[in-house]
Formats: sequence, C-alpha cells, structure tokens
Amino acid sequence: MSRPDWLPSSTVSVNLHVFETTAYRVSFYPAEDRVTVDADGSGGSVVLFLDRPEIARLRGVLEQAERELTARQNTENGPRVVRGPAA
Repeated sequence: MSRPDWLPSSTVSVNLHVFETTAYRVSFYPAEDRVTVDADGSGGSVVLFLDRPEIARLRGVLEQAERELTARQNTENGPRVVRGPAA
C-alpha cells in the first residue's frame, strides 16, 4: 500500500512509554500485505499501520537501537547518567 500524494506522511505526534504491562495486538491484512500493531496501556493506545517493508524497517531500527545501547553501556566510561529536571 503506497501513501497517496494527498495524504500527509504523518498525522499526529505522540509519545509512548512501553512497560511490561503494555499489551500488543496485531491485526493482519494479507491481501494488502500489511498489519496494524496496537500498543495498549492504562493511559491509552497507539496503533501502527505497517506495510511489509515498514515492518522490516522498524525491526531494523529496534535491533540497531539495542546494539547501540549495549555498546554504549560497555564503553570504558560506563553508562551515561542523567539527573535533574531534564531527566
């Protein structure tokens, strides 16, 4: 499914804190080669609409984030600690 030119590339900006209590529900649309992923928590939910290439891209981003987080934690300086109002 390609995005029509008249449709904006994004429609809203949200923040989602994922905790162990966050529930995920995946809905499959095989004829359209896409899924939706609903991340649901006590404060609301966010639904991701993903074509197959975007599933792979999101997976790659999360895998890279995990690798980089591990690498940064294993540097000789140790993990970065942030304190105060900006944290």
